[in-house]
Amino acid sequence: MKKMVLQKLGLLLAERPLSFCLKKHIILKYMESLNLVRFTYSQILDRVLSELVNNFQPDQTIEVRKKMLALAEEWNKYESQVIEELEKYPPYKFTPQSVKCYVVKNLPYTGISDPLIIKIAEDFELFIATLIHELVHISISQEENNLVTRIRKEFPETPDFRTQLHVVVNFIEYQILKKLFDKEKLDKIMNRELSLVGLKKAWEIVLTNEDKIGEIVTILK
Repeated sequence: MKKMVLQKLGLLLAERPLSFCLKKHIILKYMESLNLVRFTYSQILDRVLSELVNNFQPDQTIEVRKKMLALAEEWNKYESQVIEELEKYPPYKFTPQSVKCYVVKNLPYTGISDPLIIKIAEDFELFIATLIHELVHISISQEENNLVTRIRKEFPETPDFRTQLHVVVNFIEYQILKKLFDKEKLDKIMNRELSLVGLKKAWEIVLTNEDKIGEIVTILK
């Protein structure tokens, strides 16, 4: 249905005397209106976060906006499959039915889930992996305590709540990434993930206990 609507929009725009860039922008914004994730840019938020890490550049607005459009176009290729995979893990629920995602140049982390903010990345796959990670956080937020209790019982060696929560989040993220990307791209993503010190322990547990964690995560169905 979405494909048919976009084809009609494309034909309609083809008849209009607009620049290619403007037509592309209109199509991307319309696609975004049909999606779960609504990418947006806040100049003040981008500046505040950049100043937080002492890396504000006066001309970064143009850079971030251009990158956001390219990243949004790439995300559109994957979103429906990501949602299909997320729905396998209860209690999948987004209220409202769309999620505003702020895209910024600088952030102390690769992304955060509340509010949803993602740092631009030169590599599309790394950006998509980060976005999936944060969407998983949002998706399971209502059952965090329940899931963490189960993880703590099964893996008492996990040191704290954050690690226990990320065993769940990383597991779901990993299942989705395996469906989206080939081995080469997946390996590149995992090299980045395993380099994140705060998530390394959780990833080690996930990669050696997939079946056991799968039983814990899906038990809420």
